Amino acid sequence: MLACPRAARATPRARRRRKPSVLRAPPSPQADRPATPRSGRGSAYDQAVLDTVALGDGRRVVLGDKTSGGSKNHTRFGVLNEARVVVKIQANHGRLRNEHAALRFAGSHELPCPRVVASGTTDDGAFFLVLSREEGHRTTTPQGWGRLGFDVAKLASTPTVDCELARTEPQTFADDHLERLSAVAPLLDRGHQDEIARAIDHIGRSSSLALTHGDPGSGNYLDYPDGGTILDWETAHVASFGLDAGRAAFIALLDLTRTGIARELHAGFVEGYRSNLANTTMRLDDETLHAATLAAALQFIHGRQTRPLRADRTAQQAVATMSDYLRRTT
Repeated sequence: MLACPRAARATPRARRRRKPSVLRAPPSPQADRPATPRSGRGSAYDQAVLDTVALGDGRRVVLGDKTSGGSKNHTRFGVLNEARVVVKIQANHGRLRNEHAALRFAGSHELPCPRVVASGTTDDGAFFLVLSREEGHRTTTPQGWGRLGFDVAKLASTPTVDCELARTEPQTFADDHLERLSAVAPLLDRGHQDEIARAIDHIGRSSSLALTHGDPGSGNYLDYPDGGTILDWETAHVASFGLDAGRAAFIALLDLTRTGIARELHAGFVEGYRSNLANTTMRLDDETLHAATLAAALQFIHGRQTRPLRADRTAQQAVATMSDYLRRTT
């Protein structure tokens, strides 16, 4: 998802004037067509034939091209009163209402996220969000992954007393992941199973909870030199501290963009994450990072085995990445 410059905030970063983003494409030719809204949850969104989305105050968002990614929702670029926005329309597996709540909370704490411009339901009852379209690009450098780590760490130090997002208690997380481990045990040797089981036990005994994005990584981050934007908050919740760090660290090792420098990306993320926490009372120790990384490995192995989405991203590849990581760290 890509998302337009957010409203100015009373912070040094927000006051800086940014240059136009390399991802900021001209409005789609569809934006110039007469508005002819059509209904239909499936092809109307997927085939980009829906022209506008009506807001409750009478305004309409003129829709343009589909964005990249966004497999769980129908996501389109749009224009609202000459402002460039992104529109996310609920699909079968989307969780946009949770993302709406997460973005409201994150925005209230000045976290690096898109701004919610509007929300509502389409004529056929599909919930939608209109979000600011942010500047930046998907990073493939250690420096960019360092900025990602720095920004993801901001979530961990955000107070969650007033957070209404769901909470996943450590033991609940552990029970769920033990079931996942059992399901994919045939793909793992006994040593790997034992390592993952110890990691799950460590997380199950944790006492520190934190705001958790759920799927941080370069695919859900727009990098920009003076600070990026974390996207796609659908799975945000409150859970054990370190889980976001572990998942992003394992995503770096997977090297999904085929940079050939996975270890450098991993090191950049961890350094950026820890450098942010250096100014807080929180610390990401090696044991917690290791446990969270193995939990993330299990998530990828289980997900790819039980719900394969791409032929070029297999459970066996995730196992191989985890095996290489374990050889270097244990």
